[in-house]
Amino acid sequence: MKYTYDDEADIRTTALIRVMALFFVGIMIIAATTSPIATGTKEGERAPALEGKFYNGSGWSDFDLESYWDPTWEAGDISGQWVVIEFMDTDCPYCVESAEEMGANAYNFGGGSDSQWDGAIVNFIASVTELDISGHDSSRAEMIAFRDKSANSGEECAGSECGSRPGIAHNFPYIDDLDQDNMKKWNIGGTPSYYLIQPDGIIAWSSAEHKGEKLLDAIVTLVPRESA
Repeated sequence: MKYTYDDEADIRTTALIRVMALFFVGIMIIAATTSPIATGTKEGERAPALEGKFYNGSGWSDFDLESYWDPTWEAGDISGQWVVIEFMDTDCPYCVESAEEMGANAYNFGGGSDSQWDGAIVNFIASVTELDISGHDSSRAEMIAFRDKSANSGEECAGSECGSRPGIAHNFPYIDDLDQDNMKKWNIGGTPSYYLIQPDGIIAWSSAEHKGEKLLDAIVTLVPRESA
């Protein structure tokens, strides 16, 4: 049988190869020029994991920070819930002083019954560590007494009974980080340290990058509101 060469078929094959080659080149260019969001503790980075057992008023459970994130959230969406993380030590005098403000913020921005806040919900979380400083001998019992403002608990925080700290009892989770695992993972230099995180898990504000700026001001400025 005589073989007949098909010029049209050859042309179609060559064209297909060229199209596929251009397609893969395009994919490679996109991959090379698109920078994924890095995981880290700076503003604009994706928040690292935060692990451990947490106490929320009734026993200890496993904590999962990622359960708060919504990857479909878009900037300005008031329905997304934000997160504040405080790294603290119950024997840290500055943490004791800030406890009143933290309780008020958690109530006002977290949907308290008589709150005047018209913005997105902000969830508060405390990661409680034990700093390598003399006299900072914390425990879960001390964490509970500090969070709940337990009267006559017998636990001492920064030289005074834990229940005598200023402010209201806290209604947000306290994570056991007495071994400093979370603190080291987040490169925390001292307590208290604060982070404000968007609903998609991206860090919007860090106290380490805004010395002297209050957390309250950051929330009012960055978290979307109905009246804005």
